[in-house]
Amino acid sequence: IHALYSRSLFTLSIHALYSRSLVTLSTHPLYSPSLFTLSIHALRGLSAQEPVNAVYYKDYDDQYSAHCDGECAGGRYQEGRRIATSLTYCEVAVRGGDTLFTRSGLKVSPQPGQMLFFGYKMFDQHGKPRMDTGQTEHTGCPLREGRKWIATMWFREGVNATRDWSTFKA
Repeated sequence: IHALYSRSLFTLSIHALYSRSLVTLSTHPLYSPSLFTLSIHALRGLSAQEPVNAVYYKDYDDQYSAHCDGECAGGRYQEGRRIATSLTYCEVAVRGGDTLFTRSGLKVSPQPGQMLFFGYKMFDQHGKPRMDTGQTEHTGCPLREGRKWIATMWFREGVNATRDWSTFKA
């Protein structure tokens, strides 16, 4: 794998089906040029959630552009869409690489092994579910020294074995 990601960015998805595996590579527009993402999804599992994604930052200035993982324009709640994110910090950078919530100004400087969990399904004054209005927009700040590995998982309500995550929008 080291030779594959030395100076290029790609996503590696491994779909385990019985004893066979399929490996696919693709680029992603939000990543800086040397980021490496590993997606592993067991098709014969109990979970209908999206696969865990591991993102590797290895070069100076590697970063993940500001984005929302789900709806963040205050739209209405829709079953099956993403409602929360967890980021597990497997390895943290010596300098840089923090997670910044760009619209709320919250900066997270994690320790290895810590998990950050945030949701974007909110409730209005009448108790009606609505989606976030942008406070969960976040970025992986530029790496300045060291490496960073994170494992990301997105959570959805209303998914099951017959209607898994892939049948819905983000």
